Amino acid sequence: MRSTRREEILTHAAKLFSERGIAATTVRDIADEVGILSGSLYHYFESKDAMAHEIVVRFLEDLNIRYEDSIEPGGSARDRLASMVEVSFNTALDHPYATEVYQGEAILSSQPSDAPITVAVQKAQAYWRTAIASGIADGEFREDIDPEQFHRLMRESVWSTVAQYRSQLAELAPELQRNLILVFLDGFARRGDGSTALARVKVKTDDVDVAPPVGEVAELRSDVDELKSVIRDLSTAIRDLQAEQRG
Repeated sequence: MRSTRREEILTHAAKLFSERGIAATTVRDIADEVGILSGSLYHYFESKDAMAHEIVVRFLEDLNIRYEDSIEPGGSARDRLASMVEVSFNTALDHPYATEVYQGEAILSSQPSDAPITVAVQKAQAYWRTAIASGIADGEFREDIDPEQFHRLMRESVWSTVAQYRSQLAELAPELQRNLILVFLDGFARRGDGSTALARVKVKTDDVDVAPPVGEVAELRSDVDELKSVIRDLSTAIRDLQAEQRG
């Protein structure tokens, strides 16, 4: 059983790291937040970097367990990706600030290939890639959008949305999940004739699956070229944001 004090330290450290960055956060800052002497922190962690690594690894390991548990044998690739979006938001809610710490810190995203963070990240990404590849192979998804680009855009959009709406995440999570699913998966689906498809979007309301308004979804499929442009702009914005945070 983990020490209650240890958990308290990690909680405060995660918040400070996400707000200030690891480099700008001192051990004394963390100790002051917890209400203990700086030297006492070293009874629990070797360094603040050790704290950051544990925050991120715990988050990623829990995320991967939930991704695995969300897989329904025989389910569609679209439903699997939709479930992964929901799982991602729920995990982010249970691990406040961990994804922001990882995304904003180059030191954590540039680990050796056998480092726990690297292994966990690769495993998480494999769930997305497998679902996408399955959808393309089964003719459920389009073939004219590069699957790796789509994977990165959708995954990064999920985590960027989590970070942007962190203060309102508990309240807005269902709406944000639904919008991400509508934009990405309806734009990625295909009709039987090989053109852009309109897939049914499932939104859970009191445990009942309902479809979104027809007019709203029709709007999303009206201009595929515009959607591609939005995706390209989003990719550029994400790269610029990450470069700025790491600079």
